[in-house]
Amino acid sequence: MLNIFRRSTARAMAAVAVMTASVSLVAAPSASAAGATSCPRDGYITHADRCTTLSGGILSISTDSPGNHANVNYYRTSSGSLSAKLGYERSGTSGYSAFINMSTPMHYNRSFSYSSSCAAVYGKLLTSGGTLYVTPAADPC
Repeated sequence: MLNIFRRSTARAMAAVAVMTASVSLVAAPSASAAGATSCPRDGYITHADRCTTLSGGILSISTDSPGNHANVNYYRTSSGSLSAKLGYERSGTSGYSAFINMSTPMHYNRSFSYSSSCAAVYGKLLTSGGTLYVTPAADPC
């Protein structure tokens, strides 16, 4: 009877450990999902993550391998009126979000999916006034 109790207790503890580990993995956001909060002068974070410093914040792109997904993030550090689209360009094709009101200092993020390719990907921010900002090329593979 004691062995059955010990096995049941051990199984229950193992199940709690697995559930705790799963919750921890889900709850912890990745650094790239939040976007860069600083940017080296050359814009190189990793081969798949690039950024550029703008006067009002940091524009960054994070790609995945096998090259079918990108997160574009604008970390706004100043306030004031700004309406802009986040987007990407790959192999001459661009995709953009709808216009976003970016008047508050915070992270603005949009995700884009496309067919797998190892082609370089650029992050973009297009203001409602027509000014375009672009990151250096990220290499997803």
